[in-house]
Amino acid sequence: MTANFEVFPWNENFETGIAEIDDQHRQLVHLVNELASHLSQGADEVSLERVFGELAAYADYHFRAEERIWEPGFRQDAWLDEHRRFHDSFMPKVLELKSERTGREYEKAVEEILKFLVGWLVHHILDSDRRMAKVIRALGEGLSLEAAKARANQEMSGLMNTFVSTILFMYQTLTSRSIELIKATNERIRAQEALLTRELETKGLRKLLQSMESTIEAMAATIEVRSPFTAGHHRRVAQLAQAIARDMGLSEGEVRGCFLAASIHDLGEMQIPSEILVKPGRLKPTEYKMVQQHSRAGYDILKEIDFPWPIAQIIYQHHERLDGSGYPEGLKGDRILLEAKILAVADVIEAMSSHRPYRSALSIDEALGEIERGKGVWFDPVAVDTCIRLFREKSFAFSAD
Repeated sequence: MTANFEVFPWNENFETGIAEIDDQHRQLVHLVNELASHLSQGADEVSLERVFGELAAYADYHFRAEERIWEPGFRQDAWLDEHRRFHDSFMPKVLELKSERTGREYEKAVEEILKFLVGWLVHHILDSDRRMAKVIRALGEGLSLEAAKARANQEMSGLMNTFVSTILFMYQTLTSRSIELIKATNERIRAQEALLTRELETKGLRKLLQSMESTIEAMAATIEVRSPFTAGHHRRVAQLAQAIARDMGLSEGEVRGCFLAASIHDLGEMQIPSEILVKPGRLKPTEYKMVQQHSRAGYDILKEIDFPWPIAQIIYQHHERLDGSGYPEGLKGDRILLEAKILAVADVIEAMSSHRPYRSALSIDEALGEIERGKGVWFDPVAVDTCIRLFREKSFAFSAD
């Protein structure tokens, strides 16, 4: 478990007034806080690589999305070129600090990485992006580009410069102090978890877990019998979800939970007439709405079972998408469980690469291309990159068993 501290707390002063940019800034701030928690615990290299990878992928996605917002107003203006250079400086410095961490005094290296990330983001959001957003709003009022820039510079001078400098100093100081607090708290939590684990083991936890896993296996077998047209789908999705989770550096407990949830992720389809599930051609709106209810139905079946993994929630969220276009809740970004993001990628790859009565199968390369096109929009960037690497570099293949 990670202590839920923030070295970079978000507040309304960071908002630019452009909703898409503000939502993405919140996600970047969340990733910096997640990295702080991992570093403060002395996390293993695999876990650190996962978080750094997620930060790098999302930063790249955000920078490209942000520049598309600025381009229509600024066209080829020097401000836009400078802003791009500012974006381009981010990841090289992060990677440089990360590589320098090895062999150095641990606490000092942690402090340097987090101070850079926090300082860069504070300056980027409060100064650079706020200035650009003011120009966009002024252009919307009918001002010329030069007049809009002049007004933005005037509004960002004086007290605003002092405000930015004060906030930057405050957050850099907060970063150093928070690390020590997080480390102390996480040490206490780990000690408590170790004690709890020993107590549970003495009470027969292992036997209970085996019983729960047997229950899930029985459910999976029932789904397979009822849905012969998709026989093997759950088993193959579980294989891939497990491989992605393990390669991303999740703990063995999280990997196991991901595998078991994937094994029964379409449990709720048992409530849908089979003729709808295998119907050729386009579904009617009422039929499609019925199909969309399967994740909620699966959740309702499992929600009262006290699994040691968030099985019901993973199943409930596996059709959610990063941009909020999924169902049943339209969740966005970090509101979606990581295991559900992994399951979403595994589910789509297996479904697209398997034959169905109503359509032909795609090749694995075609299926990988589809999730790559949805990376950062629908699908988690790290899960997508990990899945692609498993197939193209690590020779992953679905088992025929």
